[in-house]
Amino acid sequence: MLTVDKISLLAESWLAGLPDEIVKEAAACASLRTFEDGDLIHARGDACDGFYTIARGLVRFTRATADGHTTTIAVFEASNWFGELSIFDGMPRTHDGHAIGPTILLFHAKTDFMRLLTRHPIIYERFARMLSLRLRATFDLVEEAAVAPLSQRLARRLLELAQIEPSALNGVTLPRGKEVTLTQEELGHLLGKSRQSIAKQLRLWEQGGLIKTNYGRVFIEHPDDLTKIAYPERFGSTAAQKTRLNVSLGSTLSGRYVIGSTK
Repeated sequence: MLTVDKISLLAESWLAGLPDEIVKEAAACASLRTFEDGDLIHARGDACDGFYTIARGLVRFTRATADGHTTTIAVFEASNWFGELSIFDGMPRTHDGHAIGPTILLFHAKTDFMRLLTRHPIIYERFARMLSLRLRATFDLVEEAAVAPLSQRLARRLLELAQIEPSALNGVTLPRGKEVTLTQEELGHLLGKSRQSIAKQLRLWEQGGLIKTNYGRVFIEHPDDLTKIAYPERFGSTAAQKTRLNVSLGSTLSGRYVIGSTK
């Protein structure tokens, strides 16, 4: 198993900026858990056993519908964390969590995590702020899905996944470059659209020189132009027409809002 610097990981995620002694104490009581692609980390309805920080890999959160379809809620990357909701409210897990690719998680047992909070109340303050940010981000996603066309929503997700734009829902932003390592099907899951719809939009952008695609990867060639599609309000009402693709943002999505997708 690859080695993980627990202290550095925690100092870059939910303990960023806190005193070194708190970070070291948190690292000392954490263990590592490894998962392969598709492995179940926890299921909806499971009792809370602890709190996770992603050291390597990706974690997809899904929920099964009554007709057997699966809704993808979010995909979290390295240095992000999950599990705090069930710790704080005492309720079962809200979603299924699966590993995408080889994944390493830093695990704090519930008793150890609560002991940290008791000993260092400043961590409570940190989580209050972070949960507020995620709630705001969730409201933004609801509004976005109700009124924004696919091109705008996809552009935003690509910029966030490439860490060019910050995502409050995912907690932290660690600059990584211009590459997104998700398949078209996985992008479709996030946006509640079919793989074919995602492929069509990516093909248009690739023809216009904004991106390149290759075996489950999207390379953002011109992030400034993609940003104009994602956030036209930053550049004025005609900004979208000034990109390499002359993309129209006039259409809107129909149907009820879903954060992820059904499949």
